[in-house]
Amino acid sequence: MKKYLIGIIVVSLNVSSAEIYQCGNSFQDHPCAVGAPAKVIGNFEPEKLSPKQEKLKKKESELAAAQIESDIQARYDAEVLAAKKARAATYQYARTIDAVHNKQIIVGMTKGDLVKSWGNPDHINESVTGSDMRQQWVYITSNGRQYVYVRDGIVTGWN
Repeated sequence: MKKYLIGIIVVSLNVSSAEIYQCGNSFQDHPCAVGAPAKVIGNFEPEKLSPKQEKLKKKESELAAAQIESDIQARYDAEVLAAKKARAATYQYARTIDAVHNKQIIVGMTKGDLVKSWGNPDHINESVTGSDMRQQWVYITSNGRQYVYVRDGIVTGWN
């Protein structure tokens, strides 16, 4: 891809002289259609560059091509990451629905899903540090106390 872009840029630097044609109200680099009013209005001669200027121009073109390639790679990486996150979210959602249906809990489910699965807790212990909110949801069952740990609204574990 990089060689292709550089090739296009280098080829575009080697423009030869060309006549400019006025065909009615438009301007073009080739003769007008047969029968159309035409007028040659000038001869475009590209500026001649010294070898040093050509080398500098080529270096600028290579840097531009490298930046384009870098931008394309960054966009590709971002799209891949977004697709992976979407796939992971879909998988987590399906697992959560299954867990709620079976009255189970899993790491990653929301507080709302926890309530749907096990009901409201008998007690909630909370601790807040800065913007971090941690909760310990206490369920009293026939087997004793069950503790579910929730951080920022997401189940992180239980015992």
